[in-house]
Amino acid sequence: MNTKNIPRSARLTRSSLSERAATSLRKLILRNALPPGSPVTEREISEQLGISRTPAREAIRTLIGEGLIVVSDTGRLSIANPDLEAVVNLVQVLRVLEGLGSELAAQNASDAELNAIEQSHLKMAEAVADSSDFKYFDANIAFHRAIVAASHNPALVQAHKFIDDQLYQARFRSSRKQGRREIAIEEHDRITRALRARDGEEARLAMTDHHASTIRNLRAIEEESKSEN
Repeated sequence: MNTKNIPRSARLTRSSLSERAATSLRKLILRNALPPGSPVTEREISEQLGISRTPAREAIRTLIGEGLIVVSDTGRLSIANPDLEAVVNLVQVLRVLEGLGSELAAQNASDAELNAIEQSHLKMAEAVADSSDFKYFDANIAFHRAIVAASHNPALVQAHKFIDDQLYQARFRSSRKQGRREIAIEEHDRITRALRARDGEEARLAMTDHHASTIRNLRAIEEESKSEN
């Protein structure tokens, strides 16, 4: 693994918990400091983050569970590098799960939960104005997960997390395409208005349309990448 490009700001104190190490690893992946397909070793991660081997090992295990780090048949670890169709397949499942989550949230969410969803939506809009990649991305993830949580369906929340974790890289990549954030804000506004109106059918449709838009965006990114190469 090439560690020269990993920023010092990602390093942690030795007293940091494995959760913080996992968060730093995710951000290294998103920054492309740990590119798709690059090898991962416990020793190098512990050295780069300035932590002992135990929290480094736990962080790696967390990311394996999320699908961001994969294990080969020979036991070697590397950063996940899924192809476009594998990503699209996952988004299609997420589309169904979040569509259902939106429909149920319109019926079951408390006013406080709806306020929290709207706050994440507002933070996304602020991040667009600030051109802040991680502020936008974190608010986007919070927006979607808050909607699913407001469904009050534990089985749905669990299934959603399993799929959503595996799309971490793809969603970040999609969010950075020029013009995508402005479109997403409009789509999220439609979702939020449907939730406020307690219109389950419109909330589901708005969310599934949003994910169809995401798939089109990912395919456009893939085509642009091919043309550049």
